[in-house]
Amino acid sequence: MGEFAIRVIGLGLGVLALAASTSDGGGGDKMPGEACSGDEECVEGSICFNEFCVGDGVLRFTLAWSVDSDFDLHVMTPRGSHIYWQSTTGDGGTLDVDQCVSNCSAGSHVENVVFTESAPLGQYQYWVENFNGRSAGPFTVSVSGVGLTIPPLGETLPATSGAVSATYVIEYR
Repeated sequence: MGEFAIRVIGLGLGVLALAASTSDGGGGDKMPGEACSGDEECVEGSICFNEFCVGDGVLRFTLAWSVDSDFDLHVMTPRGSHIYWQSTTGDGGTLDVDQCVSNCSAGSHVENVVFTESAPLGQYQYWVENFNGRSAGPFTVSVSGVGLTIPPLGETLPATSGAVSATYVIEYR
């Protein structure tokens, strides 16, 4: 089990407190990326997050947004692997849900990077990009691990292709 500390580059936030979280995962038949209304609908090793099944593991980064735009989650591991839509795996982590690649509508959307069995110890960086700039809108990124959840962080991205959020940093130890 790991511990978390978090900071945001450029926004002057300190370490945030951690809250306990438990999830037993699913047992249903819906795969990551499929719509759900509860954890029991998702396959083993997955949970229902923002109305979609996502993989769950020892460490998980989950982006949620609701505007008609392709927001992309980026995670940089302590070993330098950049996990995102163009490089979907690295250091044991996998981008298992990537929504709004083409047209989508307003409503719930998620992207998810999960480390199912192990995650390298050290500093992780993560950020969000408005890839196509179709719409401006708010987002949140939730980070959780076995028995731990960091309060969601987020901001609003402009309707500009390539607009990038602040870089958030966690220390997984």
